[in-house]
Amino acid sequence: MKQKLVSCFVAMSMCGFLIPFPSADNMSMSNPVIKNNSDNKTHTSDNSTDNSLLIDNNTPVQISVREDTKFLKEKFGSCFSVGTCVSPHELDTGSEFILNHFNSITPENELKPDTILNQQASELYGNNVNTQVFFNDNVRKTLKFCEDNNIPLRGHTFVWHSQTPDWFFKENFRYDGADVTPEIMNQRLENFIKNTFELLATDFPNLKVYAYDVCNELFENNGGGFRKPGSNNLSMGKSYWTKIYSDDSFVINAFTYARKYAPKDCKLYINDFNEYIPAKTNDIYNMAMKLKDLGLIDGIGMQSHLDTSYPDIKTYENALNKFISTGLDVQITELDITCTDFAVQGKYFKDIFTLAAKNAEHISSFTLWGTHDSISWRNYSNPLLFGANYSEKEAYKQVMSITNADIK
Repeated sequence: MKQKLVSCFVAMSMCGFLIPFPSADNMSMSNPVIKNNSDNKTHTSDNSTDNSLLIDNNTPVQISVREDTKFLKEKFGSCFSVGTCVSPHELDTGSEFILNHFNSITPENELKPDTILNQQASELYGNNVNTQVFFNDNVRKTLKFCEDNNIPLRGHTFVWHSQTPDWFFKENFRYDGADVTPEIMNQRLENFIKNTFELLATDFPNLKVYAYDVCNELFENNGGGFRKPGSNNLSMGKSYWTKIYSDDSFVINAFTYARKYAPKDCKLYINDFNEYIPAKTNDIYNMAMKLKDLGLIDGIGMQSHLDTSYPDIKTYENALNKFISTGLDVQITELDITCTDFAVQGKYFKDIFTLAAKNAEHISSFTLWGTHDSISWRNYSNPLLFGANYSEKEAYKQVMSITNADIK
């Protein structure tokens, strides 16, 4: 029987819509961390997982839900970890709620490229290839919260068409520079990943980074291949990655570098939204299988930004089954469900959680994209389990009503 995570972790990320994120005014540019160029020193990372979190291969795992708790992480503790995304501002007022319900955290924006890439330091010290990274006060606050409270972290993300500055792809790290060659970009990408993992290990040595979205939203919104080349900052939905590269080598390289420098028990994922649209399901499946054949990937992230009107549960289940058929781990990484009717939303949330619990042998983590409606990036349509001030909604009550009979 497949090894099963019992005290797992979870997470979230974001899809290709307009997403609020901390302004540059909130980003401290002081004390950049200067890293040497990438050398050939390999930080071994393989497919193993911390054995303290596993039941032996030959030991049957009893999948069940608790029916005597009011906390999400306890309800589904034998199925998968339950996570949320957080912004640093919520940690001052919502920490008790977060600690009660979740055993995985994804920084909402704090590890995205536009937050941690340091243009000034890259220009001064990067020699055109050594991408410099830094953690501002908001990043550090989130990472310190996870470290202090022993909550595993899900990293998000390295390769993304969105929230990535154009200067990253330009000569001398300058907006007015010409586009760099794929050879130069390979070095920049490797150093970006290397320097990020090294800074995490150096400044937060007791932080458990258990998963990372190496590549996020590679494909056209509705599927049909990679995104069209161009700047997302000038034409929404286009990708500078496909502008620099004419093939999928940047994806393979990103996973190669992540495997080289990530902690040995950090799992690597490809993550995307609209993953239930058949054409996109196939895009993700095909890329994941290619990476699997190369020994570079551990799993697939289903963002799961849904609406009560679409997709229906069967369409979602079809995509899940396709991803499970790869033999890779699956994580639900950013679940929210927009609605106009709380009762309908409640049933849909219950259906998704029930489906995941039934397939818990293949799903190691389940993340909601936010804690309550008021601070959701989709707050206009109340997409989460909890309402304002963490009030319990019908969706929360429906999820907590799931019984062991439901998941048989």
